[in-house]
Parts: sequence; structure tokens; C-alpha cells
Amino acid sequence: MDKVIVKMCGFMREEDVNAGIRQSVDILGFVVDYPVPVPWNMELARAEELIKHFRNAAGSSQATGCCVVTGGPVDKILNIERTLHPDYIQLHYKETADDIRALKAEGITAKIVKTVPLKPEERLAQSGRSDIAECAKVFEEAGADIVLVDARGPENASNSAGLIDAELYKAVKQAVTIPVMAAGGITSENVRDIVDILQPDIIDMMTGIEISPGIKSEERIESIMRGVRNE
Repeated sequence: MDKVIVKMCGFMREEDVNAGIRQSVDILGFVVDYPVPVPWNMELARAEELIKHFRNAAGSSQATGCCVVTGGPVDKILNIERTLHPDYIQLHYKETADDIRALKAEGITAKIVKTVPLKPEERLAQSGRSDIAECAKVFEEAGADIVLVDARGPENASNSAGLIDAELYKAVKQAVTIPVMAAGGITSENVRDIVDILQPDIIDMMTGIEISPGIKSEERIESIMRGVRNE
């Protein structure tokens, strides 16, 4: 199996950013101006400050990428992207295939990560297709660079108990040619099993590396990285 890319999300403190870089996490995620209240949300000014620290700490090699998780209208997303210049912009709210097309038409430079909704009615509203595999394919055709299958959506974003559905993930992975990210309930205790079962392109975690919301544990980060590497 090819190397699994590891994304860890919800960074809010400089010391935790430093820990992620030390542990060679592939992508660090920052939640910025999210449309509904979540514990990890930062205003744009704070995100700009923290991402500047991230870039200084990462150094010239930039081996660790930067992802901004947000949502809402296209103009808002473009403003965030053009202010912060992340490597990835993760659309995790109610953005549609038309929104993806609009972002591409406006020349967005960040790679677009689009969450595939868990509920059929939301998939229909966002893509015109209620089937999860067909929905993911529409997002790919619209210009998404990565699609995400997450056990959490906007209505339960703070829930740490949900575990990704393996069958849904596999259905999406078979339907698209772009990378598919897996998220939901991943911890150091189950990461190896999840990697073995799903054979994912990318895994994403937030609560599984935390002591409390926004407070990361370098020990947990290291443990997950060792699990992914099967050390």
C-alpha cells in the first residue's frame, strides 16, 4: 500500500503546531470562520497569526502542509483562501458542486477538499444526487481535488464518538479517481485497524489527538503516527 497521508486538525496553539511539525504530520488543519459554533473555530486574524507561526516553524522545506477548514458563501471562502494562502481548503458545511465550480473559475489555488454529506437529502441538495458514490463523483467532476467521508457533519461537528462507516468510505473510493480522506473516531488504539481495513488515501483526526478541545497531546500525535507507520 502507498503511504497514507496523515492530516490532523483543530490546531489553535503555537506549541501544538510545533508538536505536529516535530512528529512529521503531513497536513495540519486550522478551523477558520466556521459557519456554526465549534470549539476549534478561530477568527481570520488569529488564524493568520497562527499560520504565519506554522510557516516559520516548518521552515523552507514545507514538508508539512496547511489546510483551512471552513464553509459558507463562495466570496467568504475566497477571501479566507486569499488571506491565508493554505495548501488545502476544506469545505465542510453545505457547499454545492456549483460552489466548487465557482471557486475554480475564480482561480482558487488551494486544493479543494469537499465533504460528502452523510444524509441523502443533503447529498441531493449539494450535488443533485442522493447516492453517496454518485454525489462524490459529481464533486470530482466539479473540480474537487479530494473528497472526505466523515462520521461528523455540521450538525454534530463536536461529536467525538462517531466512527467512520467503512462501507460508505469504500463506496466513495471506488467511485472516484481523486484521493478520498477518511475521518471520524480515529485514535491511536484503532488507527492501525482502520488503515488496514479502509486502505485510505488520507486519514484525518481531531479529538483523537486531544486532551480537551483545542489542546493537543504530542504523546497522542506520536502514537498515531507510529500506528500509521506500523512501528
